[in-house]
Amino acid sequence: MSTNNNFDLETGEDQATWQRLFSGDLLIYTLIINLGILLFAVDTFIITTIMPTVIKDIGGTELYSWPVMIYMVGAIAGAASAGPAREIFGRRNGYVIAGLLFLIGNLGAAYAPNIEILIAWRLLQGLGGGLIISQSYGLIGDIYPPELRTRILSIISTTWGVATVFGPAFGGIFAEFGSWRGAFWAIVPLALIFCSLVWRHVEHSASDAKIDNFPVTRLLLFALGILCVGLTSQTDNNVYRVGLILAAIAMVTYAMFRDARSSNRMFPKNTLVPTTSVGSSFWFLLFFTFTFIVAILYMTLYLQILHDQTPIVAAYISALFSFTWTVGALLVASWQDRAITIAVIGGGILIVMGATGLTLFAVEGPVILIAASLSIMGMGVGTSNNHVIALTIKCAQEGEETLVASSVQTMRTMGLAFGSAFAGLIANSAGLSKGASADTVARAVDLLNRAGIALALLTLLSLLIFYRYYYRDKLAINDR
Repeated sequence: MSTNNNFDLETGEDQATWQRLFSGDLLIYTLIINLGILLFAVDTFIITTIMPTVIKDIGGTELYSWPVMIYMVGAIAGAASAGPAREIFGRRNGYVIAGLLFLIGNLGAAYAPNIEILIAWRLLQGLGGGLIISQSYGLIGDIYPPELRTRILSIISTTWGVATVFGPAFGGIFAEFGSWRGAFWAIVPLALIFCSLVWRHVEHSASDAKIDNFPVTRLLLFALGILCVGLTSQTDNNVYRVGLILAAIAMVTYAMFRDARSSNRMFPKNTLVPTTSVGSSFWFLLFFTFTFIVAILYMTLYLQILHDQTPIVAAYISALFSFTWTVGALLVASWQDRAITIAVIGGGILIVMGATGLTLFAVEGPVILIAASLSIMGMGVGTSNNHVIALTIKCAQEGEETLVASSVQTMRTMGLAFGSAFAGLIANSAGLSKGASADTVARAVDLLNRAGIALALLTLLSLLIFYRYYYRDKLAINDR
């Protein structure tokens, strides 16, 4: 489906150039995918900015975190159901349905008369957003040739970076004028454009699957598991927190167990089996997400309390992670062959270095070294993440390339959910739930960053394991 107007006559191979992403048949797919990513990302950041205004207008202080939490539950369920949705409705229709669910949820949220109704619409909005972003990654495995996948993933990283910087500001404009509903309305034109572009330009693919094959039981288990994770933020009792996390792990594990034996799977074969390239790469996605969420979840808090930084300065220091992630991804996007190994393993080492730096400097400072450590960690994620995803799609079992690609966001969102709960458990165990005094914050931050080093080492180990099995699986593919 992609164009070959950059075919090298001497080598007989397609040239991996940035121009190919923005020309020919691939141009419209590049625009559609990044518009979908932008919708999901901006909406994720807007809600946290406008929530104080929402509560002031319609009340519901006791449910303050639920619009954010329930969106994540819906997003994970939506991302996990992308494969079956594609099989049942087809490539184009499944993508359009995702956009419509997001659009309807957005409109419902804009009209919500109370916090309970807003939460319900946010669930639908998250479901559509998860379907959008997961199917966007799925198109990468389906449409883009192997030599261009790292580059399109780097463009996606840039889109995420833009949303990280401008998303909160976008929501802040509406919050400043007390018009939180306008923040939801402002997204409507983009959602309509997205649905229109998908309907006109994404090729339809027929499927023999039936609607009664939709994995309802597995999705419910998955959603309830993630809901348990979200509920950990509603209690200060660590015993309850541990119980909820264990219940979540049990339900998600059982859902995946059922999925592995299903004919209409949500995840590819060998998901989270560490002795395979797909499984070990998914563990990498989980571990690096754990690592950075533990690093940044309380960063704005301790930068203000321990280092006297203003809220805006603290926020932008935290945003350095996303910015350097994007920079790292763009720097190594064109690397090939052995250079890819350097980017991936070197990235893992940078993540460990960044986690170590945060452990050394987060409490005592100076702030410039905290920022430098976070930037090193972001660079490490940027140089390794996209290449690992591209290599994993490349060595996926035949016919599973799209399913592998669409599962990427599910793994990362799961990492965010479980990582946030884990970080909250550590912080509360240090006494943070009883007050944010300087001594308590310092103790919590120290424990968090020590845990971050362990997670960073597990991230590096998962990369080393990935490479071992990647070469084995690559040889098996070449022997087909």
